[in-house]
Amino acid sequence: MRLPDMSFATNNRVLRTLSATTREAVGARCEPVTLEAGDVLHRMGDVTSAVYFPETAVISTLASYSDGSGVEMANVGREACSALNLILRNPRQLAADEVQIAGRALRLPAERFRELKSEYRDFENALFSVVQSVLYQAMVSGACNAAHEAKPRLARWLLTMGDRTDGNEMRLTHDFLAHMLGVRRATVTNAALDLQSQGLIKYARGRLKITDIKGLRGASCECYDLVRSANADLLPDKRSGG
Repeated sequence: MRLPDMSFATNNRVLRTLSATTREAVGARCEPVTLEAGDVLHRMGDVTSAVYFPETAVISTLASYSDGSGVEMANVGREACSALNLILRNPRQLAADEVQIAGRALRLPAERFRELKSEYRDFENALFSVVQSVLYQAMVSGACNAAHEAKPRLARWLLTMGDRTDGNEMRLTHDFLAHMLGVRRATVTNAALDLQSQGLIKYARGRLKITDIKGLRGASCECYDLVRSANADLLPDKRSGG
């Protein structure tokens, strides 16, 4: 094990909410990794081998069906971490974890994760806040899917991805967006064209760019702010190093 680097820095909100001592201890046991879009980190029923703390990557938790289809139940970026089952002491995956947007993350082996969770109370408390945060996100998303049309839902999803990545440009296809939102491809295409005609996004050749964040927030439903506020309350960011 390498000695803690007292200059350890991270963009992950879970780690930033920790005391400096705990953050250094966790950071010393993490391995920086680069995740590629489409990477399957764990399949449903797998024994969870590691916890991922995204820095710029986004990880989806997917419900899989017998016909081979899947729908996103929740996603985590730099505001959370993967492996809710492990936080709740279940060693096996209840759903698949797949990389949604490529980027950087910190990988913590499951055994080291258990040791740190047991040793550092503020780490354990932060992890339970992650559970609350992701469950709240999933509940809001379920309500949003029933209450709101595709266009505000797409705007909300894009704003959330913008918060979790470096910059406002992403590689996304209409097929992928339809898969994530659980709607037909034509529905996503129409919603994206509407947002583009308003000058809120630019989309060409599988690359989407947010061009007007304020306008996109106006086009989004209130669910975006609900989830964002909950994350801020549950995991306050100790930017000063605490």
